Amino acid sequence: MTKLSTVDPNASVLNPQRFIQRERENCSIDIDQVNTFLESDPRSRDLTHLIVDQLVNDPIIKADSATYDQTKLTQREVTVKKIARMALYMEQDIKTVRKHFRDTDLLKSLQDFGDTTTPPLTNKDLAIFDKRLSLVANMDPQLSTRIGVHLGLFGNCIKGNGTDEQIKYWLQTRGAILIKGIYGCFAMTELGHGSNVAQLQTTATYDQESDTFIINTPDLAATKWWIGGAAHSATHTACYARLLVNGKDYGVKTFVVPLRDPSSLQLMPGIAIGDIGAKMGRDGIDNGWIQFRNVVIPREFMLSRFTKVHRNPGATPTVEVDPQLDQISGYSALLSGRVNMVMDSFRFGSKFATIATRYAVGRQQFADKPGQPEKQLIDYPLHQYRVLPQIVIPYIISPAAFSLLNFYYSTLDELYAASSKNDKRALVVVSQKLKNLFIDSASLKATNTWLVAQLIDELRQTCGGHGYSGYNAFGKGYNDWVVQCTWEGDNNILSLTSAKSILKKFVDSATKGKYNKELDKRSFRYLDPQFIRKVFTSSSENKLDDLYDYTNIWAVALMKLLRHIAKQVDSTKDLDGASKLLVLVSKFHALYVMLNTYYEKLNSPTDSYVTCPKTKEQLWNVYKLFSLYFIDKHAGEFQQFKILSPDQISQVVQPRLLKLLPEIRKECISLTDSFKWPDGMLNAPIGYYDGDIYHNYFNEVVKNNPVEKDGAGIPPYHELLANMLTRGDEFARLGGANNAEILSKLTK
Repeated sequence: MTKLSTVDPNASVLNPQRFIQRERENCSIDIDQVNTFLESDPRSRDLTHLIVDQLVNDPIIKADSATYDQTKLTQREVTVKKIARMALYMEQDIKTVRKHFRDTDLLKSLQDFGDTTTPPLTNKDLAIFDKRLSLVANMDPQLSTRIGVHLGLFGNCIKGNGTDEQIKYWLQTRGAILIKGIYGCFAMTELGHGSNVAQLQTTATYDQESDTFIINTPDLAATKWWIGGAAHSATHTACYARLLVNGKDYGVKTFVVPLRDPSSLQLMPGIAIGDIGAKMGRDGIDNGWIQFRNVVIPREFMLSRFTKVHRNPGATPTVEVDPQLDQISGYSALLSGRVNMVMDSFRFGSKFATIATRYAVGRQQFADKPGQPEKQLIDYPLHQYRVLPQIVIPYIISPAAFSLLNFYYSTLDELYAASSKNDKRALVVVSQKLKNLFIDSASLKATNTWLVAQLIDELRQTCGGHGYSGYNAFGKGYNDWVVQCTWEGDNNILSLTSAKSILKKFVDSATKGKYNKELDKRSFRYLDPQFIRKVFTSSSENKLDDLYDYTNIWAVALMKLLRHIAKQVDSTKDLDGASKLLVLVSKFHALYVMLNTYYEKLNSPTDSYVTCPKTKEQLWNVYKLFSLYFIDKHAGEFQQFKILSPDQISQVVQPRLLKLLPEIRKECISLTDSFKWPDGMLNAPIGYYDGDIYHNYFNEVVKNNPVEKDGAGIPPYHELLANMLTRGDEFARLGGANNAEILSKLTK
């Protein structure tokens, strides 16, 4: 019998492969140049390709369709095996950096960290592994989260809040940075509090006599909740608790608390832990709850970079707090996650854009006239409107994601250097940079995780019933993704927080002329007092004549929106009453930053790596479509705040948007091929590179669901169904009417 997988695709009237191939034959853009643009630079591109090739071919790490049928227990077991594999990759990646740093062209982008024989590990040592972890997140988000909780939350909490000695002890000596010796989790959120970190209720009471802290869960609402890795895995936690010394509450600080014996994984005295149970997605993560009952830890286990408790034998203990950075330090561990979620948005969005676009090109549905071939989905104008703007979203995210990541690393390096040397002047500068980083990371994280959640679901719907299938990635992808809108800062709270800071900056600039051109030019160019005056004194219309206008229009929108809010708050004295508009400020800021970063990169004579004129022209079309699409989405606000007139919306914005769609449609396959995701990364048969949609999909279904024959594929409940269908006439036996009587009544 001929195997289904070898059936000649040309034997079918529906042959999606030929459409995909035709698109590639007619491609007019340079895919390699586009991919280099998206991956930031040639060295980053080459490293990405090398790591992706390793991951999709690794027998333990690689993904396949069987993943979609795994139980929660199986997913957790498989995830632990993958963590062990990734730990080996980490050691290999560090050796690669240290051995080949100076003479391997691939790694020249890494900065010199000095003597390569020095044992202490730095961020630069982990540069390759950080990229590996980012890429594995696109294949297996629960795997990257399990490792990310340990390295990114537990590890960064120690790096951000610990002294140099504590960092060396926990990360180096105890082995946490290599996923050895101890395995950490991050106990911030509680059953009763999440975003409001300042009101967490777990306590850490200093006992001067024993020179220890006593960690307690005072009531049910203070139970640590949603703690990734706590249920079964973590040996230690970075615990957020209220510092109580001599009856005085010094607010929430961070403490390293042992949970389990690393050699046996048995719980330590006073620790109660459980599994929080079923979730929407990411079942490979063992999220748990933790309660503390008089758990004693040494004073040295309090992370003391910015707050120190001094025992003072024979006298009252004292608490030394650095007010300048203490508040910021409490959130520093979350920065890494927020920054990386922007990069995740680029990669995850590009993955689903690829799947849906290939399906839209290969799938035929309905014919214009009887007897004619059915039409490709992508040739319907409505389908173009639904799919093509989703393709450009990850394009615009990419440059901002790489820029934010670089800004994060450079700012954190400055913070560690300044605080280690206690350089007050440097701390003032880095403090301002951190505040700007908080604004950018918060608004970009919130806006882009929302955008990609919408992207996944919209593109799922464009794939019809096949998009609803578990084997085509959308269902699991959506369930795994949407937690990004909640954790490490609920999106609405993050948006409000960032917008309030932007509003303050606006008021300071507009009323006092306070604007730091050097520090604010990166993301807040629109807050320059000269620009503000120009916006509110010019009588000319805002137009979309030049390329930069597609960015600048969002700066104008921000100015008018911020002035409206400032007047409203000044009148009502109610900042919370402006919350709806403040969330909009955060979104507009994110859109402005992304468009501005994209514009600067593509406009750069050296940094874009795009030399082909047709390629650059199409990338500018991507840029314009993104701006127009979201202007149209926010047409009400653009008219309300007199950014554009109704005529401009209907006669300029919407016609240009609709005119661009066919232009983007010509290159939709090449634009998605430019992401260069192999099939093993997509794990969705309707989106595989060869375009053989139906055979690929059918074969994956049959592989995971045995065909019913010769006793195979028979469900255990067949007997129940058979008994129901062959039961006696229970109604008649119980004295009811017989079938003939019932039928006679129904016919009257």
